[in-house]
Amino acid sequence: MTDRGPNVSIFPDTIRIKIINILTGLPMQNIATMIKLFARHKNDYGFLLPISDENGQIEITKDWLNDKIEKEMNLFVMDYASSLGTCYPKFELRILDNEEIKRAIRAMNLYKSVLGTKQEDIDDLSHVDNPKYHPISKLTELHGEKSIEIELKIKEIK
Repeated sequence: MTDRGPNVSIFPDTIRIKIINILTGLPMQNIATMIKLFARHKNDYGFLLPISDENGQIEITKDWLNDKIEKEMNLFVMDYASSLGTCYPKFELRILDNEEIKRAIRAMNLYKSVLGTKQEDIDDLSHVDNPKYHPISKLTELHGEKSIEIELKIKEIK
């Protein structure tokens, strides 16, 4: 039995993420991140987010998350059963390390035709600046906000 019911999610309509250099306070562009949603049933979801822009920002919406979940559930029917509305009211953001980037590129190439992934997106991920920084993660608990802003402060590898 799957839980594909209506979305009564506590997730915000908009999640804004800003990636900042912890030492300089400057926004960091060209950084790859991932969001992990904690499912109540079967497996958790992990989605690659858009790469940070020139202002160090990434913005995603509840609709974007719902679309990603629906695609994942349809592609891997036996692996996923939770809708966004039934995920736990929290998520993890993570700056990807080199190995995670390599795995993501392999997966994007493998499922390229099924998901309609553009070669440009794969190329962009191949050229992110993540190797210059320590990977970090941040857990965010949700309390019914309509919109939230989260800062991820990263530190250069010396």
